[in-house]
Amino acid sequence: MKKSVSSLKLTITLALLAALSILAGKVLAINAGPVLRFSFENLPIIFAGVAFGPISGAAVGILADLIGCVLVGYTPIPAVTVGAAVIGALSGVLSLVSRKLSLPLWVRCTLSVAISHIIGSVIIKTVGLAAFYTMPFEILLLWRLLNYLLVGAVEGVLIYILLKNRLITGQIEEIRKSLLPKGLAKSKKKQMTYTEALEYIHGVNHAFCKPGLERISALCDALGNPERDLKYIHVAGTNGKGSTSSMLASILTHAGYKVGLYTSPYIYRFNERIKYCGEDIRDSELAALCDRLKPITDKMEDKPTEFELITAIAFEYFKSKGCDVVVLEVGMGGRFDSTNIISEPLLSIITGISLDHTAFLGDTTEKIAAEKAGIIKCGSPVLFGGEDEGALSVISARAKEHHSQLYRPDYSKIKDGTATLKGGSLSYKTYENVNISLLGEYQLRNAALVLEAVDILKERGLNINTAAVYSGISAARWRARFEIIHKDPTVIFDGAHNAEGIEAAVESIKKYYPKGGVCVMSGVLSDKDYRAIASKISEVASMVYTITPSNPRALSAKEYASVIRSCGVGAEAKDSIPEALSEGLAFAKENSTALFCLGSLYTYSEVIDALKSL
Repeated sequence: MKKSVSSLKLTITLALLAALSILAGKVLAINAGPVLRFSFENLPIIFAGVAFGPISGAAVGILADLIGCVLVGYTPIPAVTVGAAVIGALSGVLSLVSRKLSLPLWVRCTLSVAISHIIGSVIIKTVGLAAFYTMPFEILLLWRLLNYLLVGAVEGVLIYILLKNRLITGQIEEIRKSLLPKGLAKSKKKQMTYTEALEYIHGVNHAFCKPGLERISALCDALGNPERDLKYIHVAGTNGKGSTSSMLASILTHAGYKVGLYTSPYIYRFNERIKYCGEDIRDSELAALCDRLKPITDKMEDKPTEFELITAIAFEYFKSKGCDVVVLEVGMGGRFDSTNIISEPLLSIITGISLDHTAFLGDTTEKIAAEKAGIIKCGSPVLFGGEDEGALSVISARAKEHHSQLYRPDYSKIKDGTATLKGGSLSYKTYENVNISLLGEYQLRNAALVLEAVDILKERGLNINTAAVYSGISAARWRARFEIIHKDPTVIFDGAHNAEGIEAAVESIKKYYPKGGVCVMSGVLSDKDYRAIASKISEVASMVYTITPSNPRALSAKEYASVIRSCGVGAEAKDSIPEALSEGLAFAKENSTALFCLGSLYTYSEVIDALKSL
């Protein structure tokens, strides 16, 4: 009974698609006779092929052509009917091959639309129409080729948008599964590929959703609450979260613990966000976990956000690995961040508070501190590394309210601190001559914060020997934080993307290049305090090449260059990162200085790729 209902559902779906083809042909057509037509009547035919397979695509093509001829009053032309069937069948075949090769969705759509139109619309249908209406084949071929270049581009975009919609793809999958013979559905299910997993994750709707932990709670409940079986060090703060988390995770790994590390955003490759004992999650593991979560999230009425989905994947992964402890970095804020579903961490760390993400977190350090202090849990200690008095008062009050002991590092105890382009070292309290691999003057304070955290974790029962502290902090690596990515000339990338971060980067530049005069390539987001950023950069730069980051919130390179010039520094807007990088390298080499890439983490992968090609 269920199979017959599903077959009926598919039949009705295909009939509707055929009806849509007819409607598209009539309503959206620009006609100059039955031959010279401009319409999108093939859109539902190709969609049927891509969504349900070649047989369904061919069926819709034949139905659409024959029923359309009856309704419109045209004489059926066999070659045209065959062409419609070929369009549907070929689009289905190409889609299946593309999926098997794990090609991105946009490639699937492009291939399906382009090749099916070339063979079905431009060649087969043109032969039939030219013979039936006794028109010159070459003229008709040229017209239809130009016609379908535009039509195909529009259809490809529309089909891509439809297949990115999770509600539509969910319905398609239900029909597919229900048509399989009983007992075969499970065996024929193909596990999601890595490419498909990333498409699914990044395909989550980014429309505004109400802040809260309800969605991540529901998702974790459906998974059996993997987060409850793990112990955490929860890390929040405006700047320094990644470096602090990386050093802590490295120390704990060297101490013999099975350590999970969750950070965001990724710098070069998505898998960097979820690590186990220093290694990125494997492609196959990410695909398998995403494949498991997809049926759950598809059924949720209030769909999880992208970050919530990734967080749930991380929890499940860390549980499967049997992690002893997870260093869990907050995405943004704290109170409503999806990582805040955890309870009673071993330690909560708030690295510092400054103005950033003000549209979401508030326009004062006190308001932002209130959001980040939301990670403080009853009975769990909290370590605050900042020095803003307003933020401290808020965090202190929250800690007192939740009976959480508040700790603070004593930066005056940093002794013999050195920071060079080969690394740094410091002594802090009982720790003497600790070597740091991460570059930047600001890493000395981050290291002191980490050493303070280690002492607290020892009090909490973790067995961390001194050797592990030294080797772990020395072995820690963190991309895009004052990272030397090229030599001769020296190119340094620092992902500082707000005023406080840029100020810290500039102080390090002054340390390494006291005479200033460096070259800078920079791009920023429009919701940052880019005037303050430009002002700080002007203190060390003699030339700035601006670019527009690949982000909807990006400030245009031209506007940014104008702001920098108003600070008394030469600035030129460039159309691309390779162009800006090429100019910057030439300037740095000619003037015997360094090139610094500052302002946005979103440019890192493009800069690295551009360097490889130069």
